[in-house]
Amino acid sequence: MARRKNKELLELAMDMGGEEAVEVIKALEKKKESTDEELAEITGIRVNTVRKVLYMLYDQGLAEFKRIRDKETGWYYYYWRLETKRLPEIIRAKKMAELKKLKEMLDEETSEIYYHCGTPGHPKLTFDEAMDYQFQCPICGAMLMQYDNTAVVEELKKRIEELEIELGLRKKPRKKK
Repeated sequence: MARRKNKELLELAMDMGGEEAVEVIKALEKKKESTDEELAEITGIRVNTVRKVLYMLYDQGLAEFKRIRDKETGWYYYYWRLETKRLPEIIRAKKMAELKKLKEMLDEETSEIYYHCGTPGHPKLTFDEAMDYQFQCPICGAMLMQYDNTAVVEELKKRIEELEIELGLRKKPRKKK
């Protein structure tokens, strides 16, 4: 597997299932095809957790299995392997979803005027909410002041532009001479 594709797969696994998913993928890459019990033994992760990760990968189209029946016991064994053909498509879909969410956040930040008491961790309130509380913080009772969200708006715009360039929805801006 190419180094970039491997990195993307591990990042996606971390997002989906954390460190345990990364360990399962690394073990599957080494063994190519393995049962859930073998993966649990290799990784030191409980079998039910390994199965959960495998089903999550399967639902995303990143893992496949073949079912083989043991003639003596009648039990079925599932042999799992990675399937990364759809990885670019899955990553693009995740980025498109992130882009949509960022645009919604930007719209919310630019369409409202917010008020805040200045204490970290205390809520940022819309004008209507601030009116309801008579411009006093609902937690500490301090006076609410208009919140300057220009840094948040600029950060959202920057991230949206980066994602749109990554996705090919916008061209890179040319550098000025």
